[in-house]
Amino acid sequence: MKKLLFLTPLLLFANDTIKNIEFIGLKHISTISANEISLLHKGDELDLDKVNKTIKDFYKYGYFKNIKAEFDNGVLKYEFIEKPAIIQIKYKNVSNDLKDLLKDKIKRGMIFSQAKLDEIKKFIVDYYDAKGEFNTVVIFDKKFKYNGIVLTIKVNKGLEVVINNLKFYGVKKESIDDIKSEIVNKNRDILGWLPFRNNGVFKLQGLLTDRDSIKNYYLSRGYLDVKVSKPLFVANFDNNKASLEYKIYEGSRYKVGKVGISIDKKGILNIDKVKKDLLLISGLYFNIKRVKKDIKLLRKLIADQGYAYVKIYPDIKKHGKIADVTYKIITGEKVYISDVIIKGNSKTLDRVIRRNVYLSPGYLYSLTDKEDSINALKRTGYFDDVKLKEIPIDATHMKILVEVKEGLTGSLKAGISYNSYSKFGVNLSVSERNIFGSGQALSINWDKTTKSNSYSLSLSNPRVLDSKYSLSTTIYNKKFEGYSYDSDRRGFAVTVGRKLTRHTNASVTYGYEKTKLTNVTDTELDYKENSIKSYIMPAVNFNNTDDYWFPQHGMELGTSLEYAGIGGDQKYIKNRVYGKFFYSLEDRFDIITILKYKFRFANAIDKGYLPINERFYIGGLGSVRGYGYGSIAPKDSEGELIGGKRMLINSAEISVPVSVRKKMWLSAFFDNGRIGERSMNIVRSSYGVSFDWITPIGPLNFTWAKPIGNKEGDRIRTFEFSIGTGF
Repeated sequence: MKKLLFLTPLLLFANDTIKNIEFIGLKHISTISANEISLLHKGDELDLDKVNKTIKDFYKYGYFKNIKAEFDNGVLKYEFIEKPAIIQIKYKNVSNDLKDLLKDKIKRGMIFSQAKLDEIKKFIVDYYDAKGEFNTVVIFDKKFKYNGIVLTIKVNKGLEVVINNLKFYGVKKESIDDIKSEIVNKNRDILGWLPFRNNGVFKLQGLLTDRDSIKNYYLSRGYLDVKVSKPLFVANFDNNKASLEYKIYEGSRYKVGKVGISIDKKGILNIDKVKKDLLLISGLYFNIKRVKKDIKLLRKLIADQGYAYVKIYPDIKKHGKIADVTYKIITGEKVYISDVIIKGNSKTLDRVIRRNVYLSPGYLYSLTDKEDSINALKRTGYFDDVKLKEIPIDATHMKILVEVKEGLTGSLKAGISYNSYSKFGVNLSVSERNIFGSGQALSINWDKTTKSNSYSLSLSNPRVLDSKYSLSTTIYNKKFEGYSYDSDRRGFAVTVGRKLTRHTNASVTYGYEKTKLTNVTDTELDYKENSIKSYIMPAVNFNNTDDYWFPQHGMELGTSLEYAGIGGDQKYIKNRVYGKFFYSLEDRFDIITILKYKFRFANAIDKGYLPINERFYIGGLGSVRGYGYGSIAPKDSEGELIGGKRMLINSAEISVPVSVRKKMWLSAFFDNGRIGERSMNIVRSSYGVSFDWITPIGPLNFTWAKPIGNKEGDRIRTFEFSIGTGF
């Protein structure tokens, strides 16, 4: 072997004492690490076998092209020639998605090796094969520069294979169209080139799952004896067309007979009570999806008591065309958390993550605590993805691995905007929701349109010194040209909050504001051109939703009471109550559809002076869509808007995914708003559709709305666009 050729001169010095050891040419391994690898040290006798073994150990790291050992005047020298490192990576014909996947596999500074290139090539080919693009060619262009390598990865994608013939043999009782709706690989639809139509492109990953999907379809319809053959896929790469066949034995269809629960430990479950919540019901056709949901329910009830390793399986006994089902439960032992490990947070501090994790060392395991921890971390808005993995240690202990994928929390945005009321505008904002990974937030905003000019500075800390207390402050100056008045407001607000429970927070806000009103067109309300508002506002909020931008489960409820009159001119009381509710049909019906409902109620009591700008106005995004922003309110005798003292807004939505991976959703909605002095006698409604896309710069929303019950003089807005707001 090459590394042995340099040992011959050392034979002359065998058994001499080593006075010092030198490592020459090292870059990727430190001298300290090299000393640990070496089997010989200062003061040892020279041993050729140990020198040889040391050289072999260095070679194992894969960094070195050549290694030479020399011994001179008691000094043992190892001279290293390292393999070249990759100093730059370029891509040609590589998608952004693939680039993101390759970031973890090949990086600048890596030692160049053919084995690594072979690994990357296989990964890229497999990636395109999975997308149905076969015969992909990967070329590596290597250029030496500054003792390193500039690597260019070129990809010539293969052609897509289209399924033009899909057959199911043996289907007699069920609909082929219904079966096709369950699988990924289908034959091309008519007009398959249109969006949301099936283009028939073969997907390799789908071939691995479609057989199980067909079987699950039958099992959800009661066919317990169903058998599905392996797929027969035949591709013709001359014309890139393919055929796909399945053979299906349907068998008999079974109804559910008795449904029971058998558990190895008494007293853990109230079986009679739990059975009422099971979805598998006697007399209905057997449904494997309901069985899985029942198991999920039972698992949660038991795992919340510490039995993390509980095993549940359905014991199915068939007689005639009836299937009796008994859920057999083996609880195991109670499990305690020995450690919580945080991974993936290159920015966010460990303590910021840990304060949102409800599973701590020494605590008894709870599945609800695990799920609440995931949801709490997602609600922060710091992470694109959160996973909590359980690592068993023994029968009674486990570690929790919290894996996070950090998202974009800071932004510098500059742009232009346009809507039919305020026309063109410019905006600039600098925001960071997670300053230096501390969980604190800073926001600086400036927004100017033909109708408004505002700026604000906000700073908040949701957990002061990791306590249950929060603190936030904001200063602002807002100028606005409304339909019936112009306002110039400047002031500040300070909020102190406290976390009461896992999902409940309370806060108290003190604010001070100077207001100047001009161009007031109303002739019936008293108003002051200049006034001061000094107010205090206690509030309570409950939030157990599962996401920051687009929740699919949970609710948010809150109420506040604003009292203006601690000095100043403005004197009034405002009470606000709001609620948002989210329910996923996937939990019960296995369809990815989200039902949403929200309401907002507000009531104002004039205690001496309620300015026109503090009254209520509805209309626009976040209110009653289809109408101009703030354009619905009581009017004076001249037809000018004067605002109301009481309002109620209700909105219902149903949302379906356009692309779950890309976070695109399509929604249909119905809005209803009521406003007035006391009776809320002004009523407007609308319906329409909206498209939401959660992008790295915030959610984009496009809304098309049709007003209902609109009156002459109403300001109609059938299309609106926004960025940075949620439902």
